[in-house]
Amino acid sequence: MAENINNRRSWMIVPAHDPAAGTSYGEIKPDVVVLDLEYSVPPKAKEAARAGLGALVKKIGDSQTAVFVRIDRDTRWADVRAAMHRGITGIVFPGPDAPEEVAELDELITAMERERGIDVGATELVLMLESAKGFWHADAIAQASPRVSALGVGRIDLTMRLGPVPQDEFRLGRFLMTRALVAARMLGKQPLGALWRPGSRGGVASQPVTAKAAAEARLMGFTGCLCATPEQVMPVNDGFSSV
Repeated sequence: MAENINNRRSWMIVPAHDPAAGTSYGEIKPDVVVLDLEYSVPPKAKEAARAGLGALVKKIGDSQTAVFVRIDRDTRWADVRAAMHRGITGIVFPGPDAPEEVAELDELITAMERERGIDVGATELVLMLESAKGFWHADAIAQASPRVSALGVGRIDLTMRLGPVPQDEFRLGRFLMTRALVAARMLGKQPLGALWRPGSRGGVASQPVTAKAAAEARLMGFTGCLCATPEQVMPVNDGFSSV
């Protein structure tokens, strides 16, 4: 993990079942491609998405773009087994609640590295906090595996689980972002998150709104975030770049 992970500003989510996934990132040039097995893949397409991961990981990895796979919490065991191929940079694990979950995933990744001929210990883990338990145990969760290279904030699930927030300064969001940021900085992990304002529709926000969310997060100390659409890559890169 010699690469400066804080240079990874834009993490573009690409549905793993999309036949164009292996080429769509090329013109957009995100810092990281995140092949998604979670929300962007319909249930009926999950098996096909898993089956095609090996070819996608190889194609993107051969271009020397960092390639991660975002697994589904509920099917994480099957998803990790499908994702582990030469060329993978790491796994994005959304919603960890306890250190034990991360440690168990670490053990599975190690077993799969040995089975697939991947250097043991080379596969990174990125943790996206999405629950009250996850944020409460943020430091312990991030220390549960030496593979953890980044700690982030999963906004959509967090909002659904914790309920409505004040509409002026998004106080709850700021507090939880700060908690994740402090844990990440304390432990030398990359902090991932954008300061989406209420009503910004983060996942499908416009380019100006995305740029502002990224720039404000950079001022807080974050260095990158997930991009739900290709159009968000450029404003995220601009927002997290030094001025």
